[in-house]
Amino acid sequence: MSIDHLAPQTLARRAAAEAAVALVKPGMTLGLGTGDTAAHAIRALAARKLPGLRCVATSSRSAALARELGLPLFELDDLAPPADLAAEQPIDLTIDGADEVDAELQLVKGGGGALLFEKLVAQASRRMVVIADEDKVVARIGDKRALPIEIVCFGARHTVQRIAFLPAVASAALRPLADGSAPFLTDSGHYIVDATLRTGHPAGPLHHALKLLLGVVETGLFCHEASLAYIGQPDGTVRTLSRAAR
Repeated sequence: MSIDHLAPQTLARRAAAEAAVALVKPGMTLGLGTGDTAAHAIRALAARKLPGLRCVATSSRSAALARELGLPLFELDDLAPPADLAAEQPIDLTIDGADEVDAELQLVKGGGGALLFEKLVAQASRRMVVIADEDKVVARIGDKRALPIEIVCFGARHTVQRIAFLPAVASAALRPLADGSAPFLTDSGHYIVDATLRTGHPAGPLHHALKLLLGVVETGLFCHEASLAYIGQPDGTVRTLSRAAR
């Protein structure tokens, strides 16, 4: 398809992805995100044909695309963890999308159901770069999209109720499959709860409150992982949001 016939959102996402992939150098170990925008980055990365790359995918979907395009794939545990708190993380750079991003580079992720693996890879990375279009930029986390929360399947209705009782949560429900026949299952065999948030509740304390609930595995709040975001525009330009690396 000619670039002239691509939707404005697609053009914006592709621009952000290409800007992030320009950071990649030969021999790097990379985290590959999940979702439509991350898929643009995976394709752009493969097109560069850089030697010596090692890639860790955050979902079976991203792994399948990377494998199809000839990118070398490794499991996270193929990489040695840091020997102590002062040692560097094994992944040089992770490039991933987001469902929401605010001015402080706090993120909501998990629209594709891969939030647990995405966070594990992000926290094993020296740097995480976010790629998105302007629709994903929000004044406050929870403004536009529900917050995905990964929970264990056993006693799921009880866990959903615990989540719904939190003051920051307006409503919570298990995510269904597209045809509504059963709950959505993550790659790790868990359910996803989508929680609509009330305004005025900071992301960090909400993340910690959710993590204290029995049955919650992980939340889609990425409060500290990202240090840079590329926000693509339909005309192919890109603006950045940044903060000091963690």
